[in-house]
Amino acid sequence: MVAIHALTRIAEGAVLAGTCALAFFVPRIADACGASLPELHESVPADGDTYPANAALLFWGEAISVDKVTVTVDGEPAALVHAEFAQGLAPLTVKVEPEPLPGQTVVVAGEFCTEADNCTASITFTAGEPDVVAPAPNVEASFFALFEHAPFSYMQGCTQFEAAQALYVHLEQAPPAAGEALVLFKVTWKPGDEVDASAISLTERGVEATTIVSEALTAEHFGGADVRTEVCLEVLARDAAGNAAPPFELCPPCFMRSEATPLPAGSSVPPEPVWTEADAVPGSACALATETTGEEPTSGEAPTSGATGETGSQEETSDSATGGEDGPEKGCACDSDGAGGPASLLLLALGLIGVRRRR
Repeated sequence: MVAIHALTRIAEGAVLAGTCALAFFVPRIADACGASLPELHESVPADGDTYPANAALLFWGEAISVDKVTVTVDGEPAALVHAEFAQGLAPLTVKVEPEPLPGQTVVVAGEFCTEADNCTASITFTAGEPDVVAPAPNVEASFFALFEHAPFSYMQGCTQFEAAQALYVHLEQAPPAAGEALVLFKVTWKPGDEVDASAISLTERGVEATTIVSEALTAEHFGGADVRTEVCLEVLARDAAGNAAPPFELCPPCFMRSEATPLPAGSSVPPEPVWTEADAVPGSACALATETTGEEPTSGEAPTSGATGETGSQEETSDSATGGEDGPEKGCACDSDGAGGPASLLLLALGLIGVRRRR
């Protein structure tokens, strides 16, 4: 049985044995400086799962491979080959060939460590119906926020940093159904040439309706960029079966807060504040909501700017992500009886701010 550990950074296995490297994705609980022992941490699917027949098998661990691993389908030998379409979703991605048929039993077993004998595992799963549907993130309900706090020290790999900002990205989607391929969100920011800062690239598993990606940042991370007007995060939702939604951007941030209260030293991101009306960034959908309703949004509940209010709509996602114009059926007041009452004006304002949020 594979030992399951809660991982929130899916490229933890990128640390090379025998080196003291700075990992691009860092686990929230930092490992001791230096090489990690070869070990298989986790697999998707897990033992006993039903998993789409066309989806890649994902593995996380230290110094792992499938060179000494075998696979059978209903007892007949098969092969594990590199799954290029799932590259980047996990340190090790493979697929079963020939592809199993729905209902067949797949057994993956053997020694997963390349230089040790402590990674023996056996994973049995049932092949499910192929997953051919792309993830459907709810773009209008997604947002990001920034907390500028008192500095504290943390370790990243073998290097000590001083965190002074915390980034929280809230990503919404329809609740994943049993048997679907694992959805992963990738959040990136690439500074321009005039900005002296490091790029951001974070990946998180979308196993719930709400996924929160958080990261500790140094005080100078964004360089001279004004986060309120010059920072847009790009988000890509893709799954282990090779399906991807159109990428979309989140900007401006919904909330920002600066607070000088000291924080204890540690290696984790500070807890996300409970955002208030005072934290809403001018020009964002959160600011519009507080101005028009007088209600105080809570953490994880940013107002939507769409008129339909349907979570996970593929049609809504496609239009928002590509910047296309709304069709006649989506207009806030265009299809009304022409009365143009307060409710229609509010919906129109919400639709306009949604355009400003995602360029």
